[in-house]
Amino acid sequence: MKFSNLQCYTYEAPFKHPIKTVKADLETRKVLVISLEVAGHTYYAESNAFETDWYHVETIETVYQSVHAIYEEINDIEWQDYAQLGALLAPFRRTPHAMALFDYIGWQSLNERAAVTVPLGYTLHSGQHIKPQNRVKIKWSEHVVERVKEIRAQYPEIRIAIDANGSLGEEDLPTLEALMTYDIDYFEEPFSDFSLYAANRHLPLAIDESASSIEAIIRYYGAGVRIIVAKYARFGGGYPLLAIKEAIPDLRVIVGGMYEYGLSKYFTALLASEFKTIPDVTPRGTYFAEDYAHYEEQVENGRLTMTFPVVDMNQLEELT
Repeated sequence: MKFSNLQCYTYEAPFKHPIKTVKADLETRKVLVISLEVAGHTYYAESNAFETDWYHVETIETVYQSVHAIYEEINDIEWQDYAQLGALLAPFRRTPHAMALFDYIGWQSLNERAAVTVPLGYTLHSGQHIKPQNRVKIKWSEHVVERVKEIRAQYPEIRIAIDANGSLGEEDLPTLEALMTYDIDYFEEPFSDFSLYAANRHLPLAIDESASSIEAIIRYYGAGVRIIVAKYARFGGGYPLLAIKEAIPDLRVIVGGMYEYGLSKYFTALLASEFKTIPDVTPRGTYFAEDYAHYEEQVENGRLTMTFPVVDMNQLEELT
């Protein structure tokens, strides 16, 4: 099998409610979508990169450039299975978001793309009116303790995670300790200072942005971190992520979403089903009223089942 006929597109839709984090405010979500042919069939993949580098150094523009560079280097090379494809793509790990697109399309060409079922995992944002189940993630703010207290009172059994996007310092440690009163499942990327992870290994610390490579994960593992929130795009696809779990069996891998549309959401859910953890997956319509792909979805007893999304080409804008 080989890749051929690379095409690139963009899609953009507004959030139903603007997203506010400690690093960025988002009103719309623009994504890069590519298509490739494998063995005479066309497959699509969605990039999780943003327009700016607020979350990762790769942006839509740099991924667009990297995709073309990778394609020029590998389109004449044959591969037969997922392991061979992983080896073929490994030299491009410095541009993981671009690498992940080829990984995902390769995976599609090798598998049935059957319906997938996972537990729901919500992230709460202001303006949303939802009833969370299984796990709820709360973004760090000056009112985080009050917000956590409120959620714990409403949902005594739910798991609670706190996401700080690396914004905390030593002065915030008393607040973290106070939050433990409410049985926090994990603190996601609390610090930018590596030394604070090793010094506070008694807390349930997880890394997200810092989980950028196997080398970085091993470094944090040595500091006591046993949980990673893994976006498949940041690792170069599903194959590297599965390899990391095989290399460190006791690592708890939470598969993170990136305010994604259905096509990317499916792969996030699929990988989460492999790791048996609660991913960042919410029901259709939580963030967007529109999508460029169509799929069937059912939510029952806190679990979401979705079919593989079919891309509607009429919704995409072609890049030349």
